[in-house]
Amino acid sequence: MKNLLSAVEFAIWLIAQKRQQIVSGGTRKRMKKQSEKLKENTSKLKQAMDELQASEDKYRQLVENADCIIIRRNVKGEIVFFNEFAQKFFGYSEQEIIGKNVIGTIVPETDSYGRNLAKMIRDIGRRPELYATNENENICKDGRRVWIAWTNKPVRDKQGNITEILCVGHDITNRKEMENELRLLATILQNSPDPTTVQDFEGNIISWNYGAEKVYGYSEEEALKMSISKIIPEHKREEIAALIESLTKGEDTVFLDTQRLAKNGRLLDISLTMMMVKDEAGRPFAIATNESDITEHRQLEREVLSITERERKLIGREMHDSMGQSLTGIAVKSKGLALKLEDKSSGDSKEALAISKLANKAIVQMRSLTKMLLPIDIEAGGLPSALKNLAANTEKALGVKCRFNCSTPVSIDNHVELRQLYRIAQEAITNAVKHGKAKAIQINMDEGYVLSVKNDGKDFPKTPPRKRKGLGLKIMEYRANMIGASLDIRRGDKGGTVVTCVFTNKENQSR
Repeated sequence: MKNLLSAVEFAIWLIAQKRQQIVSGGTRKRMKKQSEKLKENTSKLKQAMDELQASEDKYRQLVENADCIIIRRNVKGEIVFFNEFAQKFFGYSEQEIIGKNVIGTIVPETDSYGRNLAKMIRDIGRRPELYATNENENICKDGRRVWIAWTNKPVRDKQGNITEILCVGHDITNRKEMENELRLLATILQNSPDPTTVQDFEGNIISWNYGAEKVYGYSEEEALKMSISKIIPEHKREEIAALIESLTKGEDTVFLDTQRLAKNGRLLDISLTMMMVKDEAGRPFAIATNESDITEHRQLEREVLSITERERKLIGREMHDSMGQSLTGIAVKSKGLALKLEDKSSGDSKEALAISKLANKAIVQMRSLTKMLLPIDIEAGGLPSALKNLAANTEKALGVKCRFNCSTPVSIDNHVELRQLYRIAQEAITNAVKHGKAKAIQINMDEGYVLSVKNDGKDFPKTPPRKRKGLGLKIMEYRANMIGASLDIRRGDKGGTVVTCVFTNKENQSR
């Protein structure tokens, strides 16, 4: 380009010299002015060509150093430009790839799914407007398969004919692998025998899998038109609301054993895992649940509790009949022995009388324990009467202050409920004395079917239900679930622990 400019300048100078020899006077002045104008224009032309050259160098440098694949190929698919990034990505040098067809080098004949990529490349050359953007599998020199998102732009000549295709690509292999994993996971979850659901914050169901259909009886079509509240029993709705509140406050996942309602009205025991679903920006937009039907497991637990109840009764009767008679015999004989020894040995007589008194004391304690094991007045006098006697027997047997208060008479006809509520109160008392070191206990029966046991012992720790390890706590939860009640255990307003059980009288409800 510089040689060309020098030749032009020389020609202009030569012409100017010739003209100076031919013309003179005013004509020479006019020619000189035109010559200077020509030189000025030539200088501007040279400057413009230099700027164009610099612009082309800058553009080429930009293309070569771009962090994306940039390729130009002709309509036959032969590569005419392959930038440095493309060379490093695919593993081909410029000498190896220029002039080669993309098919068989960086594009396989067919992809892993059997799609004909050779036909696609030919179509792009003929109808590039249909492939302005596309994603397809590519292949590197070492045989490694990769996924590229392409932007294709036709390059045309002055007549409008397509001469080349400019292709700009970005590696999306990782995204594709994640999509495939998510697709596989979605398939597994969709066909899982365990219910998996997704709901928005208004409770509308937006996903309902095969397991949910089988366990709850609603088809996917039915479920997507209803609220999640339709499968939540009335007595468990506050519990679910508390779980959602925990999620919104930052807890990632919550676990709970709860209950659900099937389409046929059957009450199911469910082990629930609930988690927040977030978008790419980290904003929560839905709640996902994974659930397991543990109804049979709970039935086995109820059978164990039933067996335990029968064993309690058996032990209570044995203590009352056998041990009671033995202790009574010891007390009577000891007192008789004391009378016989009264004249012979005052010391021995006193010892025999002391044994008699200890035996009588053991009889009183044994009867209190028997009544706790065998609350014979539950069915005869109702729950308030049984709880009143439980409070009295607790004072005698455990040596703590225990009071019962019933603000409104509560009539419960369901004997299963009666026994379970009694045992919940009894377990709460045992825990208060054994673990809480309580000195005073208050049992309350309030209007609205609420049973509460308060104590002044150690403060109950703030532990989520799923992390509580105490067997007594688990047994109370089992008993509450057994009768469809809700159980809450927390620190009291003035310290200590409050166990609250809210229940319904199913016998009265069915009338």
